[in-house]
Amino acid sequence: MTQQNMVTLKLEIDAIRLTMYVMSTTVTNLADPLLVQLSQLLDQKLNELHNCA
Repeated sequence: MTQQNMVTLKLEIDAIRLTMYVMSTTVTNLADPLLVQLSQLLDQKLNELHNCA
């Protein structure tokens, strides 16, 4: 993975985290399907980062 791809991946992770945080303050149930989907996407991106480090 190139340095640029690593930076892009880290920015994606930060954006997903922020989106999840904002959404968690607006939903009534943390098991909201969209929030769960975002959590799964975050896990996927973190695994990518871990595998490349």
